[in-house]
Amino acid sequence: MPLFQVLGYLSPLLVGFATAAALSLTAGQAPRRRAQAAAGVVLGVLVLLLAASFSDSPRHWLPLSVLLVSLALLITGIYLLAEAARMPREICQILAGLALCFLMSTLFWAGPLIRAAADRGATGEAIYRRITVSMDVNPFFVIGYSIFEVDLIHSSSFFYRLGMADFQHGTPSWGVSSAGFAVVGLILASVAAGLRRVQKP
Repeated sequence: MPLFQVLGYLSPLLVGFATAAALSLTAGQAPRRRAQAAAGVVLGVLVLLLAASFSDSPRHWLPLSVLLVSLALLITGIYLLAEAARMPREICQILAGLALCFLMSTLFWAGPLIRAAADRGATGEAIYRRITVSMDVNPFFVIGYSIFEVDLIHSSSFFYRLGMADFQHGTPSWGVSSAGFAVVGLILASVAAGLRRVQKP
């Protein structure tokens, strides 16, 4: 596998954890300084990916960058909401990291549940919808299917053992998923800002 693809699959973890760490390290500082720190770590990852893309497929860098920026917005929204709820910065960082891990692992932990539901008689439409949603919210699968154009489910024996490869499913779209991450992140950040205003004496 080319280096760019390896970094691409790892990049959501790099961006997510680094964004939460930057916000944690700048807790108590001016909002502009915190925004610069978070943007700086995201930019660093994007520059690394751009350099690696020239050895493989530079055309994939732009959609990957859009997805990563939107994911950073989502992680920022989660962190700021936890912070607005007056949680310690360590807990805010942990919650943001757990949310990222939850998204990155959806089909791995949901796969057995979907298989069990199918064995209990769930309809094909319901199975299709559950698998598709599990992939739509998972940056790993969005990158694989929509950006690198790799059929991750049928290229891994793990999903054959789970029985996931036996079912039909939709294909994630990096544009739709990016928009979803960004919108949810902005909503959470807006709620956090509202909580801060309410809490002011």
